[in-house]
Amino acid sequence: MNRPLTIVVMTLLGTAAGFLLLSMVSYSANQIIGASPSGSNLMGLGGAWAAHSLISFWGIAAFVVPLMMLGYAVGLWREYDLANLGRRLTGSLLLIPALCGMTHLLPASRLGEALLIQWDQTQLRGLGGSLGYLLCGPVSRAGDHPSYAGGLLLRSLETPGAVMALLALFALSLLLMDLGLIGWLRRLWNYIRIASQRRSIDVVEPDRFLSEPFVPQSPAPRAKNRATTSFHEITRRIADEQALPPDAHELVEKIRSHRRALERGTADSANADAEAAVEPPIDEEVEPTSEPTPAVVPSVPAISLDAVTPTPSPKPKPKKPKRSATADGEYELPPVDLLDAKPMRKEAEHEAEKNHTARAIEEVFSHFNISVQVVTATRGPVVTQYEIRLMDQAMRVSKVEGFEKDLAMKLGTEGIRIVAPLPNKTTIGVEVPNRVKEQVVMRDLVEEFDPDQMALPVILGRDVVGNPIISDLAKMPHLLVAGATGMGKSVCMNALICSILLFKGPEHVRFIMVDPKMVELAGYEDIPHLLTPPITDMTKAHASLEWACRTMDQRYEALRQVGVRDIKSYNELGESEIRLRLGKKDLRLEDLESGVAHMPYIVVLVDEYADLMMVNKEVEKSIVRLAAKSRACGIHVILTTQRPSADVVTGLIKSNLPSRICFRVVDKSNSRVVLDVSGAENLLGRGDMLFLQPGTSQPIRGQGVWLKDSEISAIVSHAKQQGSPEYDEDVVNVGAVAMLGGAAGGGGAGIRGGEWLSDRQFHESVQAMYRYNRSGADFFRRKCNIGYNKATAYVEQLEDLGFLGPQKGTAPRDILKTWDDWIELLKANGLTWTEEDDLYHNPVELRS
Repeated sequence: MNRPLTIVVMTLLGTAAGFLLLSMVSYSANQIIGASPSGSNLMGLGGAWAAHSLISFWGIAAFVVPLMMLGYAVGLWREYDLANLGRRLTGSLLLIPALCGMTHLLPASRLGEALLIQWDQTQLRGLGGSLGYLLCGPVSRAGDHPSYAGGLLLRSLETPGAVMALLALFALSLLLMDLGLIGWLRRLWNYIRIASQRRSIDVVEPDRFLSEPFVPQSPAPRAKNRATTSFHEITRRIADEQALPPDAHELVEKIRSHRRALERGTADSANADAEAAVEPPIDEEVEPTSEPTPAVVPSVPAISLDAVTPTPSPKPKPKKPKRSATADGEYELPPVDLLDAKPMRKEAEHEAEKNHTARAIEEVFSHFNISVQVVTATRGPVVTQYEIRLMDQAMRVSKVEGFEKDLAMKLGTEGIRIVAPLPNKTTIGVEVPNRVKEQVVMRDLVEEFDPDQMALPVILGRDVVGNPIISDLAKMPHLLVAGATGMGKSVCMNALICSILLFKGPEHVRFIMVDPKMVELAGYEDIPHLLTPPITDMTKAHASLEWACRTMDQRYEALRQVGVRDIKSYNELGESEIRLRLGKKDLRLEDLESGVAHMPYIVVLVDEYADLMMVNKEVEKSIVRLAAKSRACGIHVILTTQRPSADVVTGLIKSNLPSRICFRVVDKSNSRVVLDVSGAENLLGRGDMLFLQPGTSQPIRGQGVWLKDSEISAIVSHAKQQGSPEYDEDVVNVGAVAMLGGAAGGGGAGIRGGEWLSDRQFHESVQAMYRYNRSGADFFRRKCNIGYNKATAYVEQLEDLGFLGPQKGTAPRDILKTWDDWIELLKANGLTWTEEDDLYHNPVELRS
């Protein structure tokens, strides 16, 4: 129901309630036409007849009717949730016969007899009207009752049974009306219980006053509306060590010292007030009194703090940053103080904005004859989610989904998203951007979770209702981040890296960073978590991915020999247990290719995946292989791209990267490529994102965490101070690619793995390439008499080895290396030949 219609209905209900109430208050039987002498009603003849009808049927219970109408009017004015109106009205109708019957059973009184005479209902013998007489009137006797028989319940159930039946009907009517009485009774019970506890604590031992000098003190002023904690509650929490906050021991010592000062008679009220001003609260829900003055302490001498805690506990030391062991000693994790604090919120402005927007949403839908009600509004840092309920149960949910542009025009904003329906709810979500936006800072999110419960915690931001979005990369297990330029990808990538640096040391996780832009990840150089400096050469990038594939195979072999299924179980065994299990198979730890008793997690981070694909398309095979198999062995992939088209984010990539983050994109097609649903094109930008969690099909909206350059520099500087990195040269060694034959397991038809070393036809193709200074699949087909698939595989293999450049449209590929480089590569891989074999002679010399 929209606001104008609500005001109309509320006005009609209030007016009708006042009319009926005044009519019944001033009603008497002589106001009806034909009475002599005649009287007058405050509401005239119409009011007299209305009061006559209601009082004749329902008696004094008729006064409940205007009161209920007034209650519904107040509920509409206060915007209470009046859902299930039919059920509430049914309860109201059942309440009237219950009241009529119970009032008719009341004993006679002077006031009752006077009302019966005024209403001319003495023959009914009760204030329940005709309905009350019908239910609970006296058993009929000749000449003592009206023209109809009464007392139906009394004849059937007698008086006790009738009372029980009417009370049951009364309770049922209140339950159907849903007036919130259960919550009110619960609050009343809590108030009575707390009050009784305080009265029991306020009992004072008289002997204490005889032994202590009286020190007159004026009571300290007490803060208004400040919650207090009873002394009994304080002593109970002190006895329970687990319930103490970190600074509770300091609070206890202050109370003891102050009490000893009172016993000596040297207490200073000014010092007491100064100490009380800095006392911390006991907890968030119930706080202690603001100033423990000397006048308060003697009022509770029956409870001794020395008896509760016999020995004084030492003051807790401040928490130190956690340390983790490294090769050079201990690695100290960065302190949280390096991050900026959260800015203040303006609650008053936020509430006014929510109320205005809620009324605008109802008004927009009412223009299209769709009756909705805003049930609740939950504000997030950038977006507020309004939950609306369809008042017409026959309305299709799909009809509401197309009003995003209409709402945007009415509210004068962009980025509106409709979620119909909300997951696990019976309402529809309307996400509207806030006019006053807030930053999501990492300091606030770090303090809301326990990083020890996650292997690789990554902080992403907050959702539309303000809940933190924090995930474990080890469970995701791979992540795709997409979005247009300037929409927040780089900030998200820095937040991912810094969140891991905040909680995990280099012995726990290592990074391989591929940075085609050359500047995005340059700041992380020389941190001890790196396996290799940030890679900017795309040839080395492919080599690093192949190294990761080889490491994955070695780790799986180690897991198989030890008899565990994942890296977590392997690391929990310890070196002695691993050697014991290998000894049963006549193996040593040194016999394994991994050769380590502790495997760190490896995070492969590719900043601009589309640029890497343009240089070498073979990297897709390595990434797909890593994404498909590397989760259990602790290798995780994070890809970012600003061009989320179908040729970059292919089906193989999407199927193996279940976790995806999409910032604002240019059109619906890009949104569907990344998330399989549209909606990312309507985002606001500047960190506004859609996050698709693994195992779900509906993305959630959130605001990415904002990390300043100063915060990133502080975290990186702290990491660099802990030690220097230990680089592994094999990661970027091109020979690693050569040994594996390029893209492992994906070389194409006729050549894969290291088969190119023994493939004589492939060597003939290389010699023909240098002899005629030409390349290409068609050229190899003609000169070597091979099929098209094998010729294409030869071209890709040569590009993989670095001998051919990338494809440039219809132009031929460039030959990047010389014949001598080819011979050196063969010799480096252990291939030998005789001097008589012309296949390995310089083709230029053969041609001459």
